[in-house]
Amino acid sequence: MIHNISLVHVLLVLAALACIGLVVREMLWPHVTQGWLFAPGLAAAVVAGGLFLIQIVAGRPLWPFAAAAAIGLLIGLVRGLTIPLTHDSYHTVALISRRASIVLVAVGVLVGICVGLEIFGAFDSPLHEKVRLWAALSAVVCAVAMLVRALTLAIRIMNRA
Repeated sequence: MIHNISLVHVLLVLAALACIGLVVREMLWPHVTQGWLFAPGLAAAVVAGGLFLIQIVAGRPLWPFAAAAAIGLLIGLVRGLTIPLTHDSYHTVALISRRASIVLVAVGVLVGICVGLEIFGAFDSPLHEKVRLWAALSAVVCAVAMLVRALTLAIRIMNRA
């Protein structure tokens, strides 16, 4: 460990980069299959899970994370229901609007920022504990919102097929 930085932080950076790469892929190629809808959310869930575990080991209570998950659930549900969706019956793909893809990229970048804040906070642990907590809570909101958005869109696609 170098200044409280561990291998977990390296894995979080890799997962955040994967999340950002996957949301950029969705923006550049708007024809998305149902399986690819879940990929960015799963990468974000790895980040959120890692940040969650770091905070739980540090002795934080569970209720703020449950509240963050509930907020993410609500955001993801609303986002998944309001995204304009065009369905291609022949290839079971969805055409997601450019605006919705840009919002998803912003959420993916926010997940990366959460990892950056965690690493920054790990250098001066006592001084930046609140920053690390808020980064973990934000990552949980983003990950749950991305997964619920994907699930809602997948259900909408299946109902149209």
